[in-house]
This record gives sequence, structure tokens and C-alpha cells, in this order.
Amino acid sequence: MTAILPIFLCFACLVVELGSVIAQEPVATQETIVAKPDLFEPLTEPPCSYCVNQNLKSLVKDNDIVLAWIRGAHNGGAMPLRHFIAAPRVVNDTYGLFFYDPDGGYVSSFAKDYGYRFYGWRSGVMVVQGRDGTLWSALTGIAIDGPQKGIKLERVPSILTTWKHWMMLHPESTAYDLYDGKKYPLAELPTSISKEALNSIGKVDDRMDKFARILGVEGTNEKIAFALDGLGDRNCRMATVDGTDIAVFWYGPTQSAVAFHAELDGQKLTFCADGISPETAPFKDKETGTRWTLAGRAVDGKLRGKELTWVPSIVCRWYAWSHEYPDTKIDSQELAAGNAK
Repeated sequence: MTAILPIFLCFACLVVELGSVIAQEPVATQETIVAKPDLFEPLTEPPCSYCVNQNLKSLVKDNDIVLAWIRGAHNGGAMPLRHFIAAPRVVNDTYGLFFYDPDGGYVSSFAKDYGYRFYGWRSGVMVVQGRDGTLWSALTGIAIDGPQKGIKLERVPSILTTWKHWMMLHPESTAYDLYDGKKYPLAELPTSISKEALNSIGKVDDRMDKFARILGVEGTNEKIAFALDGLGDRNCRMATVDGTDIAVFWYGPTQSAVAFHAELDGQKLTFCADGISPETAPFKDKETGTRWTLAGRAVDGKLRGKELTWVPSIVCRWYAWSHEYPDTKIDSQELAAGNAK
């Protein structure tokens, strides 16, 4: 655990460091866009391979953060952030459209599309520009200005985890080809928020610390934030969004959170964190005793081979989520840890 935590500083609250900057710099209005469209160059369609093949090159560290898309062909896939998206911030690819915003503490994934690039920040949230000039929130995928204003991109089921954990779950899944490690610019993940993002944040909903990490869950009508800071190794929370039962999984060793529908084939399942289950499947449903992976797949028990339906959700910082969804609710209970009985 201790080896992993420094990597996640880009998602943590650096209060001491940031406080000095806040005191020195003027704060922009809530809707000001700081435009720097030439700051990063997007990456388009990097050639594909398989995780197991790329792992043999020993270029990706065990605790490297990866964005894993958890459904689709080849049991999904994984993209190490340092190797592919930390430098360009935008990847346009057949497997998806990916945006990396280290300031807002998230990587978002949407259905495949092309021609997108980094544009700037609005209230501390990354803004991207489409090929027709439309500006989009990188967090929500909602067009905020231009020809497609009001349109929302379709999310692709995904989670943030580590290379080692994903390799344990799906070594046969898709990965981008690293070649000799020199084809793409390697970029370490930022450990502090950029001045441009910080200066554009504006007033923040004070129900939580502005830099707190949350899992934001997107229902059609309801948006709910689940606080993540300070949780243990394994936790699960049952909740409802738009009247639908969901389960929120938290896995501490990889700092991963994700939401799934709690109903499968017409049966409502009650999930819990299971302290005696293997690392590959740390969650269990009480109705059948089936064990489930972080990716929502049943690997042991009556429901073995089944998959839970992913609920649109994303790990990010509170200031970003609350700005994009000002009417968001906050989950009123802490994630409930406990061994299955």
C-alpha cells in the first residue's frame, strides 16, 4: 500500500502547497475559461497489443495507474497513464475517447470519436475542443459551447486501478503497444494542481473540502457523490440512484472505486466487502455467496461467469464534480465495510 500511495498524490489534496498559491493569485469568476489550446498535442489511434505481451517488456511498473475499460472485446483493456495519456491529455482511439485531467483528479472515457484536443480550463475543470470547434467538459462529456452545445458524450465503462491488479484480472486484455518505450513521450503524473486550473476554480460548494476525492455517480435525474478519503482496504456501499439499487465498490490497495447495478437477471443482490476473499475477488453477494472482482465479474460461486452492469461513475475531486453538477446529492452514510457472513 505504501508504495502505491505516492503515485496517487495527483488525486490527493495538497492543502499546504496549494494554500500559498491561493493567497498570492487572483481568483477568476466561476465561468471563466482559461484557454491554452496549444499546450498539449493529442494522441490518435496508437497501435494495439495485449497486456501480457507488453508486460514482458518490463516498461510499466506494477503500481503504475491505468485506466481500464472493463467491457468489450478481449475482456476490455488497460492504458498506463504515464506512457500514453499524461503527455497528450487526450487520446482519440477506436477503443474510446479518453481525457486525462490531473487537476480535477480523473480520467474520463467515452465512446470512440476523433478530432478532440486539449483546450483549457473552466472553473478548474479541463475543457476539450472537438473537430467542429465545440467545447466540451472533459469530466461530464457535455458540450458547453459551440455547434453541439448541450449534447452529451456516451461514457464507456471504466475504472482506475494499477497495472499489477489489472494484469492479475485480465492479462489477455487489450493494451497499446509500447514498442521500445521511446515511441511516445513518458510523463510523470503531476503531484500538484496547475496554476491555470487553480486560478479558474472560483467559489466551491462547501459541503466538502474542495480537493476531497469522491466517486461521482450519474443517474439520469440524480447525481450522487460518495466520499472516498480515509476508507480502508475493502468497502462496499449499497445505495439507490433514480430509484435503482446500486453497489459502490472500494478497493484500497489500488485506490479504486466503481458503481454497478445491484440487480442481475431480475434478482436483487446485496453486496459487501469480504475480508477473507482473495485479492482477485474482494466482494461477495449475500444471496448466493458469489465472489466478485473490482471489474464486476463473478469468478466463484453460483453466479460464476456473470457480469454486473456498470453504472456511469467517475473518481474525481469534489470541486470539479460539484461545479459540473451543482445539484448533486452527497451520500449520507459512510461506505460500510464488513465481512460477509
